[in-house]
Amino acid sequence: MSFVAKTSSINKAIPDNSDSGLVDSIKVFKGGKATSVEVSVNVKHPYSGDLEIHLTAPSGKTAVLHGRTGSSKPNIVKVFGEQSTAKFIGESVKGDWSLTVKDFAPRDEGILQSWSLQIDNGAAKDASEIFTPDGKGKKLVSKQVCNVTGKVKEISASVDIKHPNIGNLEVTLVGPGKSVKLHSRSRVKKKNLKKTYKKELASLIGTKANGIWTLEVTDNSTKDAGQVKSWNIDLVV
Repeated sequence: MSFVAKTSSINKAIPDNSDSGLVDSIKVFKGGKATSVEVSVNVKHPYSGDLEIHLTAPSGKTAVLHGRTGSSKPNIVKVFGEQSTAKFIGESVKGDWSLTVKDFAPRDEGILQSWSLQIDNGAAKDASEIFTPDGKGKKLVSKQVCNVTGKVKEISASVDIKHPNIGNLEVTLVGPGKSVKLHSRSRVKKKNLKKTYKKELASLIGTKANGIWTLEVTDNSTKDAGQVKSWNIDLVV
């Protein structure tokens, strides 16, 4: 199985007593058809029974994840799996997946703190969104989109790259306003690069969050191709 895993740290207020609600989207660049869809939601609210939560696929198909249950219990911190998302099986993975949170009662506002999406796109186990082009100067580019406006207060980035010699690799994170080198041909003859970066990204604090975030991977040698299995960014704005 090959998974698409992406997170949106939104931290926005849910409109009170509103039928339009709060809408946030995660853009998926991988193709394929969904064989499973899992959604994790973190909502802070004094009465979970006031809320409805919907997930909408790129095709426009929508499923209700949470339908005004829970009565007076606070908060919704939950993973919604097959029972809630079965109708998305067979849907095209690529495009904008949107989460809508509606609050149907007045006087008690809540916040959508974050949500994440994990989709099995039906590819083979070792398949990847992107393979590192093998040869000096050849660059791989993978993009994610942040729809949250504001300045970056906290940031970390995780990469999982399968490669027989990571000493051949240069890895750069390019934000909407600035870029940072994560890995620069170090750890020669070591296999695979699976790491979370935080202190290395200190220079991105205070930069613009909204826009396209790009991972660039350059393989400076031949005869040993690799693949980016996954990468993600966690932002606090």
